[in-house]
Amino acid sequence: LQALKRKPDLFLCSNLDVKAVFQCGVLSLKFPEAPTVKASCGFFTELLPRCGEIVPVGQVVHENGKVLLQAVLEGVGGQASRSLMDHFAEILFALNKHCFSYLSIW
Repeated sequence: LQALKRKPDLFLCSNLDVKAVFQCGVLSLKFPEAPTVKASCGFFTELLPRCGEIVPVGQVVHENGKVLLQAVLEGVGGQASRSLMDHFAEILFALNKHCFSYLSIW
């Protein structure tokens, strides 16, 4: 999360597997530890606004966003602690704001 905030062009690096980072974030949303889930939610709320400006990020979100949406809805549906709902809501808000055309398809 901190790397994304401070140096977003890191995601332009050809050596970085953006898909793997994205998938790790999705998996982390399902962890039982609240601090891990909060950090993952923060990662996605920082990542999603960059879909339009960083091509590799936009491509990964386009191809794998359905998995993210599913993980968020599962968390909201009862898999995650109620204390984390605001963090999941922030992801949904970011998806709605920055990926609306994909969101309606997923």
